[in-house]
Amino acid sequence: MQKNLIFLESATKKKTIESFLGDNYIIFATSGHLWELDKIGFYNLGVDLTSFDPTYKTILGKEKLIDFWKKYLVRKNVAKIYLATDPDREGEAIAQEIVQLLKLSPAQYQRLLFYEITPRNIKEALNNPLTINQNLVESQLSRQVLDRMIGFCLSTILQKKLQASSAGRVQSVVLKLIIEREELIKQFEKKKLYIICGICQVNEQKIILKQVDEAGGLIIYKDKVEAEEIKKKLGLIFQFVSKKEEKKFILPKPPLITSLLLFEAKSQLGFSVARTTQLAQKLYEGVWIGTKRKQVGLITYPRTDSPRINQEFVSSAYKYIREKWGSNYSNTNPAWKKKEKTLNVQGAHESIHPTYLDYHPAEIKSSLSEEEYNLYKLIYNHTLASLMNPAQVNKITYTFLNNDYYFVTAERICQFAGFLVAASEVYFPNYNVKLKSELEAIFQLEAKKIEVQEYQENKPVRYNEGSLVQELERLGIGRPSTYNTFGQTLVKRKYVKLNEKGQFIPIEKGLIVNNWLQERFSSLINENYTASLEIELDKISQGKKRYYDFIKNFWENFFPSFKKVC
Repeated sequence: MQKNLIFLESATKKKTIESFLGDNYIIFATSGHLWELDKIGFYNLGVDLTSFDPTYKTILGKEKLIDFWKKYLVRKNVAKIYLATDPDREGEAIAQEIVQLLKLSPAQYQRLLFYEITPRNIKEALNNPLTINQNLVESQLSRQVLDRMIGFCLSTILQKKLQASSAGRVQSVVLKLIIEREELIKQFEKKKLYIICGICQVNEQKIILKQVDEAGGLIIYKDKVEAEEIKKKLGLIFQFVSKKEEKKFILPKPPLITSLLLFEAKSQLGFSVARTTQLAQKLYEGVWIGTKRKQVGLITYPRTDSPRINQEFVSSAYKYIREKWGSNYSNTNPAWKKKEKTLNVQGAHESIHPTYLDYHPAEIKSSLSEEEYNLYKLIYNHTLASLMNPAQVNKITYTFLNNDYYFVTAERICQFAGFLVAASEVYFPNYNVKLKSELEAIFQLEAKKIEVQEYQENKPVRYNEGSLVQELERLGIGRPSTYNTFGQTLVKRKYVKLNEKGQFIPIEKGLIVNNWLQERFSSLINENYTASLEIELDKISQGKKRYYDFIKNFWENFFPSFKKVC
């Protein structure tokens, strides 16, 4: 009996899919790319600079694998070959590599696309096979050649001139962003500002009273000595004067895209970008669930810039929310859906969400490592929250008087929890919401101490891995598949270091490299130009621009300025 052959990228994914496909399928895993641009020609670019045709070589260690597949296809009479590599540009390029290296004819193969590893999705993909999207293949080649041209050319000069390690199309822009943020911090610290605070404690809760004027505006001192003089006039007793109440809504965040997942995992769990990427890939490819005795893909594809959620999952989520918390908690028209239509994302892509709501984190905890469990729980709760109604709070601002000086503090009291109940132990403290007021019946407060503090509210903050990824996404730089590389590359090159808070700080080598690049290639190494290149690459993926025209135009503009520096 003829069997069908499926090519995947991952051996773990292979194990998951084998668990629910029948014996009619044989599955091979490529373990990533099969070939790469050769390092030949001008500056080892591996590209002919007249025709701009690339030259490839098989990746070391893949020859035996490719030879085995060729012999298998000769020995076995395969009914159909399905190319089920990942649903992105890289996956499309790997599918093309399989076709070319195995010399497959169009009649032999079809492309499968799926964004979650579930029986329903795999069956749907098999029932709706596609052809390889050559626009995506061209886009991936364009990115690869562009990065090679910028990276290899600039890195070679840096090594000659500065004995520095490397430069890169996005890497060097990230270095520039980190250095510019450090400069902003230094400028802020040069003009220090101060405020006066009363530090109190009520029911073991720390309460901070800040000095304001009669209209309620925060009083900020340019001179610390002046602030200290006012402090001397204050006692420790603050008398209640009045309170002001305002109704406020807190909106849930949209469904998880790659940049948001990396940010939330860093801020909530302390995970590095690399660790979150690794864990999410494992949850996507499949985990053995002991209680069910099967391998299960727990989340959708983790490299995405789309907030979309398929309607079948949305319907099951609304049903779950209504049954668990009540119909007034589900929101069938969340704010993020209005923005979704304006985003430039591939229509079939989805956000990162659980594949099944049946696999509640607490029920499968024993099958997961502690880190896998925490990340899966974050994804599970966040997805439910994104489909729930906003929280409603009563913001109460209390005014106190101390020797004719006004002070205020505020608290947010929950009126309707809304999405906060999806993960109350996380969301209530993160959004600074309380179930009951600590100050409602208090007519005076006694401070533990009065302090003159630096005014920090508008102070720039150093990037950590999570906030850096968010900034790159906001600027339109890089793509989900590459977010996990930039920061750690700069650390490895000794251009930046991480402080005890996990924040990036530029060091001497990085400052020298950035200054050198900005003096000579500022039109190339900047966020606006880099974002414009991403738009051009997107146009190639949409068939609106061609590889040859894009690369030729770039090289003809780049090479003259590069040659001057050489």
